[in-house]
Amino acid sequence: MNRLASLTRQQQIVAAVAAVFALVLGAVVAAAASGGGHHAAAAKPIPVTRPTTTARPTTTVRPTTTTTRAPKPALVAPLTGLPPSNPLALLRPALAVKIDNLDAPSESAVPQRGLNRADVVFEEIVEGDITRLVAVFHSQWQDTVGPVRSARTTDVHMLPQLQRPLIAWSGGNAGVSAAVRNSPLRDVGADAVPGGYFRDGSRRAPHNLYARPDVLWGAAPAGAGTPVPLFTYLAKGEVPKGLPAAGVDLVWGSGSASTPAGWRWDPGSHQYLRTQRGRPHIDATDGQQVSATNVVVLNMAYGEDGNRSPEALTVGSGDAYVLTQGKVIACRWWRPDENGPTRLVGADGAPVKLTPGRTWEELPKPGGATIIT
Repeated sequence: MNRLASLTRQQQIVAAVAAVFALVLGAVVAAAASGGGHHAAAAKPIPVTRPTTTARPTTTVRPTTTTTRAPKPALVAPLTGLPPSNPLALLRPALAVKIDNLDAPSESAVPQRGLNRADVVFEEIVEGDITRLVAVFHSQWQDTVGPVRSARTTDVHMLPQLQRPLIAWSGGNAGVSAAVRNSPLRDVGADAVPGGYFRDGSRRAPHNLYARPDVLWGAAPAGAGTPVPLFTYLAKGEVPKGLPAAGVDLVWGSGSASTPAGWRWDPGSHQYLRTQRGRPHIDATDGQQVSATNVVVLNMAYGEDGNRSPEALTVGSGDAYVLTQGKVIACRWWRPDENGPTRLVGADGAPVKLTPGRTWEELPKPGGATIIT
């Protein structure tokens, strides 16, 4: 409002100056036309002397100036490097949803909903060497996500790189719950926003709680920020470095419910397709196999939180692999503090670039990833 008032005042000043200038100019023109009032009648005509030769008129050619404006940079989503279907989506915070991934022969949470609509998915180890997924939604729309499960202290240390994101979760032990609520994460869990969740009666508890992202975004607490890019992306036409590789196989530990997973490059779709427990991993939203444009593997050391739950040590450094466009790039990951993203650095010291698109970031223990050539 102050800016608008200031502009209006400036316009008034400009109009006043223009009016004064017009009055002065008018007076000068009138004086010239009248020849100085009543003395005009006494003025003698001025004789005109015509030239004896005809002079050619001269033409002044002024140089033309061409202004070239630099093209505006394309608007892209920070977590995919792709143009968003709705630019307004980029104004909202990232929404990190804790998704159940228990997949044992006797009990399973698959198929999940929404994995192929997440911009980024993290896979972390929890109790029993099973994994839990953290699906991060920002630039794409998805009506239902889940099944939603409890948080871990890994999330408290890993997710601040998304700049105070929302976290959707369904509780945890007292220590984890306190850690989440005292962290930079913005709590939109089942206890904080119960209207953003529902139970699917066709599935068995606890694998039947689902989140409604639109409701959770609408309930975003104050202070939630928009995410910054987590990765560096290849420019159009730029070819990634690396060696040809078919994919990667992942194991998480020796727990009886631990589920091996794998990714294989599919040249037809230009995507990596995911398998779990030896079969295609399906997204129940559309019945399609879970896919990703990039798979980033961070060899990760794990400690324990105060309740003997595994906690990934996401601040530090270690060996890494980047799989993109059917190639693998061996590199290092480096993250100096919790507020910044993980950096991927090649042997030449330059950032490793990903292909614009969805990315899965896998966090196995050292030795848990096998590159398939």
